[in-house]
Amino acid sequence: MKAVLLILSFLLSSTLLFAQKHSSDWERVYTFDNSIIEINNANVIIGGDIARVSFRWTFDEPEALNNQSNQKYKSRLEVIEFNCKDERYRPYETTLFDAAGKKVRYEQINSSAEWHRTPGIMMNTLMASACQLMDRKVNPKTTSLDAMELENVAKYAVSLSQRLEQTKDFKPIIEKFFVGDYLTRYLNDQNSNWLWNLNRETAAKASRAELQRFYVALMNTGYLNSQYFISQYAYAADGSIPQEKLIPADILELIDNHPYTANYKGKQNNYDYLAEKIDSVERLRSYTDLLEKVSALMRTHVVTSDAEHSKDYQAVLEEWNLYQPTARTCVTQCLGLPKGTRLFEVNVPVFRLQLAKIKGELRVVSAQDILH
Repeated sequence: MKAVLLILSFLLSSTLLFAQKHSSDWERVYTFDNSIIEINNANVIIGGDIARVSFRWTFDEPEALNNQSNQKYKSRLEVIEFNCKDERYRPYETTLFDAAGKKVRYEQINSSAEWHRTPGIMMNTLMASACQLMDRKVNPKTTSLDAMELENVAKYAVSLSQRLEQTKDFKPIIEKFFVGDYLTRYLNDQNSNWLWNLNRETAAKASRAELQRFYVALMNTGYLNSQYFISQYAYAADGSIPQEKLIPADILELIDNHPYTANYKGKQNNYDYLAEKIDSVERLRSYTDLLEKVSALMRTHVVTSDAEHSKDYQAVLEEWNLYQPTARTCVTQCLGLPKGTRLFEVNVPVFRLQLAKIKGELRVVSAQDILH
């Protein structure tokens, strides 16, 4: 197991809402498993540092209005005020609509309502989208094709990050965002070992299914460990973290009693054997099983501690220049991409991604932990 340190006054009628359902005025800014959030780029009211912006939540299945009513709603229009200078927000009004577009509830918030900070990735994303919209309206400018391309990469990275925060599992990330043959590209890259402690000879003998299981387990362990580790800074007054806070006791117990430890620890009194090269397919299978079990336990700890919403985790993320892509051109073939291909690099919590356009669509061609 690799130790990874660290990842807005107007009311729209129901007719207008649904007439614009497929309008380009609406742009998706956040994706949940069963719903999406869109921002209305055409309707924004600006006054000083404050922007009043509309967001539309659309649900896959109708949501219950409350426990005492049989009424349901299919979408929610929220007008939110954002103070972009102070990085605060407050709700302005909310309208609920049923599946036919009929208004079922409207609520206007007291104009003197309290301003809030923006905890969590979702609210930070809405704040960023609203303030970017405000900036475009106040300071209209011509955007170059290059800047537009980088902006699309950033949006792609944000979408990936949101999905990972929701699932806390790298497998659906690979299925949705990665180029299909990423493993072949990894194995053919002579400049980097993307599979970390798996030697090339063993990788060549293992099946693609075994390699994918190993890679998913490796990435999940790195992601979840880093979230948990950073969240534990709350307990460290002097910057040091006690062993019992660094790694939960049930995980240490799991490692100590796993067959991998029995077979490969030897006489050493530490966990260095977990970083040794994997030199056989049998050892690869056992190591993968260990990582999967560690990830399952750590996922529970991360959910319980709400690690990604801790102040310490957010502070660390601010230092990583997230969602600010850079671009370079492959001077030779790189990761199976032809010479001259434009390759993008961007940081997300807690990985560094490389992306390229494959058949005209952005896809991840590599990912590794940000401290690798």
